[in-house]
Amino acid sequence: MTGGFKFDFAPSEEGEGGNGPSANTNNPGSAADIADELISKLTKRAEKNADACTLVNASSKILSATATTDNHKNAESSNSKPNNGEDNEFRPNLRFHPHESIDLHSNNMDTLRYVIPKHTLSDDTTDLIPGVYEGGLKVWECSVDLCRFLTRVIDDLSNNNDASSSSSTDDADWNILLAAVGRSLGPSGSTMELGCGHGLPGCLILRENIRRRIIRKQQENDTTTTANRSANENENNDGSVVIFTDFNDFVLHHATIPNAQLNVCGLRGEDGVAMDECRTAKALVERSVFAGGDWMGLSHKLLAGSDNIFPMPAPSKDLLHPNQKKQKYEDKRFDLILASETTYTPESCEDTAFLMLRHLKINDGVGLVATKRFYFGVGGGTDLFQAACETLSSASDYEGPYSGLRLCVKVVQSYDTGNANIRDLLRVSLHQKM
Repeated sequence: MTGGFKFDFAPSEEGEGGNGPSANTNNPGSAADIADELISKLTKRAEKNADACTLVNASSKILSATATTDNHKNAESSNSKPNNGEDNEFRPNLRFHPHESIDLHSNNMDTLRYVIPKHTLSDDTTDLIPGVYEGGLKVWECSVDLCRFLTRVIDDLSNNNDASSSSSTDDADWNILLAAVGRSLGPSGSTMELGCGHGLPGCLILRENIRRRIIRKQQENDTTTTANRSANENENNDGSVVIFTDFNDFVLHHATIPNAQLNVCGLRGEDGVAMDECRTAKALVERSVFAGGDWMGLSHKLLAGSDNIFPMPAPSKDLLHPNQKKQKYEDKRFDLILASETTYTPESCEDTAFLMLRHLKINDGVGLVATKRFYFGVGGGTDLFQAACETLSSASDYEGPYSGLRLCVKVVQSYDTGNANIRDLLRVSLHQKM
């Protein structure tokens, strides 16, 4: 465990990690020069680490041919049984995962469950080993904050059917948030969770997306004649997706994927009756991707248009019209980007902000970042993340793909128990500069 540190307690001697200039750098030069230098550094890292980024689905089937040897071994040794190329044969192994539950403080939603991983890399002296293990086996309190906040938003959506009829019509920011989360739960919703670890916020979005999808299809089947049902099946194959990202492949295989299985495959309908497990398992495989490695590598894959980044709807027996086969995510931007405890160093603040700049939908997308206000001894937190967003928003206006774009950050909720570090929940949006 040499070189590790415990958040809020024992600071690392190396501290900054040596990854180049930070958002709070004192290097001389204009704001645009500093932003351009940072963007160049992160872009080069993205290109360098793209081939080491492994993509798997919820049955641990590898989606990327460029996975590293270690990643292949991790996928093959996963507790989740591979599906041998047949998604409809996938059966989640739910009965062999000891798990605990999180109360979402909702009268409308089931608790969120998470497995207790067999790995024990985290102990009393360290929460992570920088560059080796990034703390993904622990359920962090900011992740719970984000889950409960999302639950509040989803409850508001459910109570009012859609964002346009929200009771909070006088709150423009809240309505923008409602609209983004509403789209993420819809037929073409797109969500990405950065540094997911157990991935509970992403699991919540995935679970509610699939629940709504199945209920929607059941309702359509009830009102559709048998003759028209086959034609409608193609239309009902939506293109929604949730992407989970974590630095460590073994975290995905031993925590994130089992959590997705545990929460999705035990779904109940509006009548309280358990949904068909095979149906929910198939939806889980189709609608989720798990990416191991550096986020920057995943970002490069997204922008390079890797064919298997997004799980596309399964085609019917009939040939689809050529236009239906076209990739739906050409701009590679998301309705919703989630992050919890990803801002614990200046470098991780930059990484999180850069992913928002690269992949948040302009004007309409929402990023939700759950963070401690300070990470003592390691330099991250709310202020450093806001500074990173401000720095990246200063990119040269006359050149480059990010010119004219500005990241805006607002604190939407704070949590202060009086005897621990204050935690903040931040809303991030991306806009064209006026």
